[in-house]
Amino acid sequence: MDEGDEKYWMKVHHSYTGEIILAACDRDLLGRRLKVADGFEVLVSESFYMGRLASWEEVRSLIAQVTIVNLVGNGVVGRAVREGLVPERACRDVGGVKHVQIMRY
Repeated sequence: MDEGDEKYWMKVHHSYTGEIILAACDRDLLGRRLKVADGFEVLVSESFYMGRLASWEEVRSLIAQVTIVNLVGNGVVGRAVREGLVPERACRDVGGVKHVQIMRY
């Protein structure tokens, strides 16, 4: 599959404080537990990330519109970094998988 054809799980949340949150992850990560340290894991949960499958163009468009962005996955985070939407220094490694959060105020 060409990088341009890649699909990501994406869900938009609306907080009671008025924030609009985009959660997106690589398709293959949904439901996985990422081991961070002994006894500590991060769950890429269906309730948070699984809204619908979306193209990169859809994800990119929403990144520019929302107030909080939460991306998990080497694919989706890598695209955001390569396209200048996210500074690489803001990315973290979570169990061998890239993760980044962006907050705009």
